[in-house]
Amino acid sequence: MIQMRLRAPCRREFEKDVYRPGVISLSRLVWGSLGGGLTLAVIALVSRGCGVGVLYPPLAATCFINAACVYLRVARPRQVIVGHLVSSAAGLLAVLAGDALIQALPTGAILPLKLGLAVGLAAVFMQIFDADHPPAAATAAIPAILPLPVAPLLLPLHMAWGAVIAVLCALAWNRVWFIYPPPEGEDCPLCLGLHQGRLELLGLGLCVLAAVLMGLRALSVPCYQAGLWLMLAGGLVLMLQHFAEVRVVSGSDPGRS
Repeated sequence: MIQMRLRAPCRREFEKDVYRPGVISLSRLVWGSLGGGLTLAVIALVSRGCGVGVLYPPLAATCFINAACVYLRVARPRQVIVGHLVSSAAGLLAVLAGDALIQALPTGAILPLKLGLAVGLAAVFMQIFDADHPPAAATAAIPAILPLPVAPLLLPLHMAWGAVIAVLCALAWNRVWFIYPPPEGEDCPLCLGLHQGRLELLGLGLCVLAAVLMGLRALSVPCYQAGLWLMLAGGLVLMLQHFAEVRVVSGSDPGRS
């Protein structure tokens, strides 16, 4: 049943059982809407000012999730950054594959192939790297249908940059009322005040530093280039950190009868 809450914003209105889909809350309407809109405006202003081009449509969906659905796992910083990073790469690979098959397939089949392959690869990459983030599926599809704001090889790093800005805005906006990112469970690690593991926090820190350096593009090309490499390093840490504790299950699951 849909619940409608018309109470004024207070800490109770931002708890997990209230600040979620399925509850029409005055606090969620006001805070979530303002947060999502302001975040995308910030991304656009910073992108234009710094000369770091990004794709706005998928980041718009990210802004909404980060402001209005923050208790979902897909809104966590690692999922946001890695999701856009690997999905950009998936989209570029799909375009390359489609272009390679232009002579072998009917003209009308090329675009559907690129789109299907882009979203399919994005789904594979996001699941392998434990970074499910639905808006990133749009990031994968856009290279097949629209001009890119940057050279194709730089798109994944630029989208990671935009995702970092979105995460920083979410941290500043959400922590006024509640813990962000929220703990994933009772045993969720806490490092420097954030409910993330050490490797996860290290990767996020590298990405934030990289975003600062990339933002200096208009003033210093070497700083921007250093930021690109640092963003790649931070992205790799975030992509691979969960493999340090992975448990491989093959054959019959001993936990089931």
